[in-house]
Amino acid sequence: MNWTEIFQRGCNSFFDWGPGMLIALVVLYGLYHLIRGIGLKIVMALERPAGSLDRQAESMAKLTDSIQAFVERDRSEHREIIILQKVLVERFDHLEDRLTREKNGRDKERAIPTD
Repeated sequence: MNWTEIFQRGCNSFFDWGPGMLIALVVLYGLYHLIRGIGLKIVMALERPAGSLDRQAESMAKLTDSIQAFVERDRSEHREIIILQKVLVERFDHLEDRLTREKNGRDKERAIPTD
C-alpha cells in the first residue's frame, strides 16, 4: 500500500462519514482553543503564587543566615563570659590565699608575747 492509496482511503472514509465528521472536527477544534485559553489563564494565575513562594524561600534563607550569625555571636560571647569567670575565680583564689597568709601573719604576731 502506497501513500496515494492511504490518502484515497482516508478521503473516502471522510466523505462516507459525511457532515457529522466535519461537525466533530469543528467541535474538537473549538474545544482545543477553549482548553488552551483556560490552560494559559491557569498558568498565568499560578505565576503570582509561585513568585511569592520564591520570595518567601529567599527570606527564609536570609532568616536562617541571620539566626546562624546570632548563634555564632552568642556562642563567642558565652566563651568570653566563661573565660572571664575562670579569671575571676583565679583572682579570688589568689586573694583568698593572700588574705589567709596575712591573717596567719597577724595571728602569729599576736601569739608571740612581747616583753
